Amino acid sequence: MSESPSWLSKAPDMSEPDDLPVRSRREHVWCLNRKHRLDLAGSNDGYHHAMHLSTRSCNRCWSRRQPRCTWLVVDHRAPMPVEQADQLDDRRSQIVVVARRPAVQVGVGQLEIRLRDAVIAVADVQLCGVDRRGIVRHIQVDPAHRQRGFGTLLLDAAQARGPGYHWSTVQLDQSEDARDFWAYQDPAEPLHLGEPHYCTHMREADGEMG
Repeated sequence: MSESPSWLSKAPDMSEPDDLPVRSRREHVWCLNRKHRLDLAGSNDGYHHAMHLSTRSCNRCWSRRQPRCTWLVVDHRAPMPVEQADQLDDRRSQIVVVARRPAVQVGVGQLEIRLRDAVIAVADVQLCGVDRRGIVRHIQVDPAHRQRGFGTLLLDAAQARGPGYHWSTVQLDQSEDARDFWAYQDPAEPLHLGEPHYCTHMREADGEMG
């Protein structure tokens, strides 16, 4: 996860209490701190009125007053088309997962996370429905919003586009931040790191086959 590109929108300042980490809506075995199994530690659901999102807390982390004991729950399963996201009327407090279609069939599409109409994280994803393969080619989060779960949310959103697919990534960035990010992951689908398994349709879409 390298420095953010210049086209990333300048993100708004997220001061307390709106700087909670985020998590996808799928079932998670461990708490956000990876210390407690939620079925044993117990969890508590709530609602963040300022962000208009549900929350969940790990009871053990909460009782110990640990950071990241509570997180916002974001629906990752049906990203909003970019055309619809551009027309949202109320953008004040929304965290929205947005999908951009690839320019060509089986080409590279993009997922975005928008916070109050600012793009704060992006992922490039390539899918083939025929061969049931998915490749995560790039995940990037604005530096001001790292370590809040946005990159992991994008990975979950990507894999939700191809449940049961054979998933892999391109060669990984070897920076410390990137290595920490991938070492933290517990993906919903098995994921082969650093070994992209392209099918012939993907190679054709990338212009590698004449």
